[in-house]
Amino acid sequence: MNRYKQIEEWVTTQIRQGNLRIGDKLPSESEFCSRFGVSRQTVRIAMSNLAAAGWTETRKGIGTFCAMRERRLTHDIGLVCYFTGSYIFPRISRGCDQIAHRNGFHLLLNQSEYDLAKEREIILKLRKRGVDGIIIEPVYDGEGPSNADLLEEVDREGTPVILLDNCFRDRPFSRVCMDDEAGGRLAAAHLIEKGHRRVGILYDRSYLPKRLRREGAAAELVSRGVEPRPEWVVGYDGPAPAGRALAAMDAFFARDGERPTAFICTSDEEAMELFKAAERHGLGIPRDLSVASFDNAQLAELPGIDLTSVDHPGQHMGELATQLLLDRILNPGIASRTVSLIAPRLVERGSVKTISARADSSPS
Repeated sequence: MNRYKQIEEWVTTQIRQGNLRIGDKLPSESEFCSRFGVSRQTVRIAMSNLAAAGWTETRKGIGTFCAMRERRLTHDIGLVCYFTGSYIFPRISRGCDQIAHRNGFHLLLNQSEYDLAKEREIILKLRKRGVDGIIIEPVYDGEGPSNADLLEEVDREGTPVILLDNCFRDRPFSRVCMDDEAGGRLAAAHLIEKGHRRVGILYDRSYLPKRLRREGAAAELVSRGVEPRPEWVVGYDGPAPAGRALAAMDAFFARDGERPTAFICTSDEEAMELFKAAERHGLGIPRDLSVASFDNAQLAELPGIDLTSVDHPGQHMGELATQLLLDRILNPGIASRTVSLIAPRLVERGSVKTISARADSSPS
């Protein structure tokens, strides 16, 4: 954290905890310099940011004073998902809405469509509206740009932020996620228990949870002595699998050489694309290729699909995230941050068949 942000965090924490109240005088510049080991210029940047956010006011020749008055609740909570009406997202919003409604709060639904610029616009609008808190599934691939800095500003200003289903691993946010790495291990272990030793992985390189699922699956395969061949790990660049995952699997099945007997897909949507590609190349599921997937969406239960899938506990995650957010809204002195990882659960269906070790042995 930048030095000036450390000062801002200290001041806002003191205000939230009631150690500084409206009209209280803050330490002098020299006292801040001594406490944090920084220059006067760094202190001035922090004081300027705090004043701009409404936390403090500076009286010339006298000093800087706490100016943040007690916030009046709007009873509005912002929820920002990639989409609001399809796939697993209705589960998430249902869980959030049930807890919010039960506690007298109103949920404002927003969809970012996995667009970083649109997500930023939504955050700024929610900030301007003065919502009491924000639950967000952030647009972040684990390495590239994000809106983490803006979300940190909003949180420091007194509007608590809870991350849902995706995270910034090096940022101090409270978050609620499925344990995606453990889910990958669970899917891989299931295929191994069914006799499969030649296992491929289809995943979205641009979405952190799917990368974690791939990492977990690969780690479990390696630990069982079944390291996947590099050419059997098929990545595509999202954010949505439509077309891209299909093209990647079309190219994979068109290649000559030995193929896996099973694939792990990091979402049910990807699995549908794999099904299409397999059919084009005359392969039957699970006759010729077993498939285990993630999210346990409604399409996993469709006739002819019958997909083994790691369940995505979206409703439970939404309920838990909303309760954590309300705890911070109603108890502004809470300064701690929590990480909630939900253990995965595999729903077994008919897309994985049991094979013998001889059937899955590689030719010498």
